[in-house]
Amino acid sequence: MPETETSSKKMISKELMHPDSRGHSHSVCWNCEKSLGDEDVCPSCVRVQPFGKERDYYSILGLPVRLTLDPRLLVAAYHEKSRTFHPDHHVGDSDKEQSITLANASLVNLAFRTLRDPFLRAHYFIGHLKGEPARPNRKASLPPSDLMEIMELREELDSLLSSQGPQSAEHRLRSVIDPIERDIFDSFDTIDRLVETSEKDAASLSRALATLSERLEKRSYLQNILKEIKEAS
Repeated sequence: MPETETSSKKMISKELMHPDSRGHSHSVCWNCEKSLGDEDVCPSCVRVQPFGKERDYYSILGLPVRLTLDPRLLVAAYHEKSRTFHPDHHVGDSDKEQSITLANASLVNLAFRTLRDPFLRAHYFIGHLKGEPARPNRKASLPPSDLMEIMELREELDSLLSSQGPQSAEHRLRSVIDPIERDIFDSFDTIDRLVETSEKDAASLSRALATLSERLEKRSYLQNILKEIKEAS
C-alpha cells in the first residue's frame, strides 16, 4: 500500500475516534480575561469574541459534522449567528469589538455559503475528516483515466457545437453530469452512517471518501465546460 494512502487512512482513523470534534478551543476573553470555551459572547462581560483559527464552518454555525444537513436548521443557525454579529447591534461598541464583529460576520457568511451548497459542503467535509485546516483552500487533481475521458468528451462537445449548436452540446454534457451528481448525493447517507456508527470502519470510510472526492472533482471539471458552453450560446 502506498505511503500516502496509509497516512491518509491513519488521519481518518484518528478523526473517526471523535467524529463530532470541531476544533473546540479554550482561551480567555480579550476584554475581562475570564476563561472561555467556544462562546461567541463572553458570559462574564458580554463582549463578542473572535472566532479562533481552529473554528471550522460547522462549529461556527453550531451544526453537526455531516454531509446531509437539514436546510431549515442550516438557515435558522445562519440567521441566529447573523443577528449576533450584525453591525447594527454593535454601533456603540469599541473599535476593537466592531472589528471582531465584522470579521466574525464575514466568516458566518462564508460558512453558510459553503455548507448550503451540497457540493462545496462535500469538498469541505472531506477535508475536515482528513484533518486539513479548518478553512482550507484546496484543489485536488483527477486520475489520468478521468482526464482522458473528459478530453474525449470535450472533442465530442466541440463537434456538437459546430454541427448542432450549444443546446445539443449542453444536453449531451448534462447526460454525463447528472448521473455523477446522483451518485454524489446517494453517497451522503452512507458516509454519514460510516462516520456515526459505533463500530467505526476506517478502511470503508477511506474508500468512500476517495470515491466521493473523485466524483466531486470530475463534476467540477465538467461544470467548467458547461459554463463555457453557456457563455458561448
